[in-house]
Amino acid sequence: MAKTTKTKTPVVEDDDVELDELDEDVAEETEGTRSRDNEVTFGVSDLAKHISKKVGKQIKPRDLRTLIRKMAREDNPRVDREITAGNRTRYDWPDGLKDPEVKAIVKAVTDGELEAGKKEALQKLKDRKAAQKAAAENGGKKGKGKTKQKLQIVEDDEEDDEAADLEDDE
Repeated sequence: MAKTTKTKTPVVEDDDVELDELDEDVAEETEGTRSRDNEVTFGVSDLAKHISKKVGKQIKPRDLRTLIRKMAREDNPRVDREITAGNRTRYDWPDGLKDPEVKAIVKAVTDGELEAGKKEALQKLKDRKAAQKAAAENGGKKGKGKTKQKLQIVEDDEEDDEAADLEDDE
């Protein structure tokens, strides 16, 4: 058996200083992310937890955000939120459960709007898939039918024009 000797490597102070600086940079970065988390006093995740306890089943924040966006798009919106592409601002209700928007959201979930929205989206998906399957089975005949319809409309217009010309001649 070969005998190995362990040797201590000398510690260089410059490396320790650089590591300390890196540790400080990482600490500053994590403090920045924590301060963003502190901005939200009562958000969607808090609301989802509350509703989950109240309803007795798991409510995901993602599903809740979908419902909130739907409520904001209504003609008479129950939630004041500008719905635009790229709007990633966080929901925050400083009054918590006392906020009128939060009360409206809780009422919507307890009334079954969340489940109804899921069922509606699932039905749309099923309908779209069925239409795609039917189109695939027809082998592209769907497009030819539209062309025939257009030709028929053009022929009908020509007949109407001829009838109008005959009336003018009389």
